[in-house]
Formats: sequence, C-alpha cells, structure tokens
Amino acid sequence: MRLICIAILLLLSTVCKAQTFMTPKNDSVLTEYNDGKLWAYQNKNDMIVGVTCHEEKDDYGKYYQLHIFLRNLSDSSITFQPDSVYSTLLTKKNDTLRLNVYTNEEYQKKIKRSQAWEMGLYAFSAGLNAGMAGYSTSYSTSFSNGSVYSTITQHYDANAAAQANMAASNQISALEQMMKYDRAVREQGYLKITTIHPGEAILGYMNIKRKRGKILTVGIPVNGVVYTFDWDVTKK
Repeated sequence: MRLICIAILLLLSTVCKAQTFMTPKNDSVLTEYNDGKLWAYQNKNDMIVGVTCHEEKDDYGKYYQLHIFLRNLSDSSITFQPDSVYSTLLTKKNDTLRLNVYTNEEYQKKIKRSQAWEMGLYAFSAGLNAGMAGYSTSYSTSFSNGSVYSTITQHYDANAAAQANMAASNQISALEQMMKYDRAVREQGYLKITTIHPGEAILGYMNIKRKRGKILTVGIPVNGVVYTFDWDVTKK
C-alpha cells in the first residue's frame, strides 16, 4: 500500500525544489533519504510521523508541498484531521507569519476558480471564431468610363457556421473533461480526514501557500500531540 501511495505522489510532482531540514539538537528525529528526498521522522506516543518538504510550482500557484506519512502503533484507532495541520514562517525581518495550509476542499476550490477563468476565456475565443467562420468576403474590380470600381461582397455559409459551432462545442467539452481529470489526479493522494486503525499507515500530501522567508515550521497534531518540523527555506 505504501509503495502504491508513493507512486501516486510521484505522478503528481511537477516543478519542485527540495528544502533543507533543520535537525534538532536532541535525537528525537530520524532522517533518511527516499527516492532522493530527505524525510524526517518522529516516533513517540505510539505514532510514527514522517514529513518531507519541497517547493512546488504548477498551473495553479506556488507552494511548499508536504508529503506526510503516519503510522499508528497504538492499540486504538486514531482519526487524523488535516485541517489541524498548521505552518508558520520566520521572515528575513524575523517576523513570524501564519501560512495557509490548504485542505483538500480549499485546494480543489482554488483549482476550480482558476479553471473557470481559463474556460471562460477559451469559450469566448472559440465562440467568436465559430461565429465568424460562416462569413467570407469577396472582392471584384471593374472599369467603366475611365474609372475603376471595387465591389466588396460578404457571403454567409450556414453549413460552415454550423460545422464551426459543432467543432467549438467539441473542443470546449474536451477541455472540460481534461480539467475534470486534472482535478481528480490532484485530489488523489491529497490528505483528507482519515481513521487510522492499529498497525495501519497512511501517506499523502498537502500544499502550503508559499512566501519567502528563512525558516518554515510545520505542526502536525495527531491524537492530542503536536509533531513539529523545521526547514531552512532561505533562497540560496
């Protein structure tokens, strides 16, 4: 199951840049590389919480993207609430900003807003082109009594217009399906509220609205315990 989840997450990756994990002075965090990415793990209170972080850029924005691994080592089921995950950023002026960690619902709404704008522009352009497709213009020149006369005639072909409208409708429908598929792909693997039974594990990702700063801190509350991780996000 874990390998399947990892494969899904790899398919979702676009342009990304890994961040530098800041290892705490104590030995409470274990780090390891998996497929070129540095993962940090905390094992306490009968939970293993692992996180990796990198910068992500896609058609809908720029993010710090978290991949989160959770394993329940206790004898009781635990419900993970993604909307409780939080993030702060230490700026270059040493101010602390609270960053927006997108839930699945928020991220899907963001995608739909962007797609709606793109669809509106495309539909307007396609409709305009289809509307003009039925018209054609011809020019003729005649000479009479020492003068040159030019005649401009505009023709309308209803059949050509109908074919153009049908082609535009098919293109819009195809684009709608592509956008729907894109949303489904990005939703697959995005962390949602999940009950983790004893011995089970989950793996997924979340996006954080990206801003420039020095240190990114992520807090992951699980069963009343907050697991925190720090990354150096200073632009090199």
